[in-house]
Amino acid sequence: MPTIGLLPYLNVKPLSYLLEREPLPQGWNLVYAPPSRLAEMLREGEICTAPVSTFACFSDPQLSIVPGVCIASHGKATSVLVFSKKPIQEVSTIALDSGSLSGASMLKVILAERYGINPEFVSHEPDVDSMLGGNDACLMLGDKAMQYNELRSHGLHVMDLGQEWLELTGLPAVFAVWAVTKDAPLNELIPLLMRSKEQGIRRIEEIAALEHEALGLPYHVCRDYLASVMVYDLGEQEEESLRVFSRKVYDHGLVERPVQLSFAELSPSVGGRK
Repeated sequence: MPTIGLLPYLNVKPLSYLLEREPLPQGWNLVYAPPSRLAEMLREGEICTAPVSTFACFSDPQLSIVPGVCIASHGKATSVLVFSKKPIQEVSTIALDSGSLSGASMLKVILAERYGINPEFVSHEPDVDSMLGGNDACLMLGDKAMQYNELRSHGLHVMDLGQEWLELTGLPAVFAVWAVTKDAPLNELIPLLMRSKEQGIRRIEEIAALEHEALGLPYHVCRDYLASVMVYDLGEQEEESLRVFSRKVYDHGLVERPVQLSFAELSPSVGGRK
């Protein structure tokens, strides 16, 4: 029984628009989980596809990337943030959102290469006040990062990993991709994922109107985030960023072996990546 995993974040809503509103093929299901849990579910065969942290595909050679779709930013991401009580060069401990894979790895690379520091990292449940209670800084993801930055970050230093990655590499930051397992029904699945993305991108204003009250964020913040900040097309620059990121995580010892990126393909009768 094919099962699709989804992230419970605003930035995924344009990708999941059709999946959440129209009937799936008979016998298919949806499940929701944070990035690190979705990666585990893919490894364990509980789901066949999910928009997972880029790092999940670096660390698991059994996963392939669906071409043409991602969650990225060209510069500021506004939802992958480090909140710090002191200038970043002075921090010695950083609490990491326990759901983070790509963000945590990207932060470690950025701190080493741009700032020359290697602080202690601790995994923590995503609550900024608690995380900062015993640490100099914390990494937060998704809606909670946006909410805290909008409402409560006064007096803190704020680092945006999307902007930091652009300044380090000159490339967009690719935080998540659609990953598929080797036994996923690709000829049905990939067209479905692409249609869902196309429908969602055409309905950004509708999605923002639906989500902003639930998140406690102004409508214009949600709309601008989805329409102007997030990038959903996995193009040449995004693919190059994936290659650079994969080399850097290996160089910094964050994965055990060099990464070989794999892209999913449809069968010749349907058409695929050449």
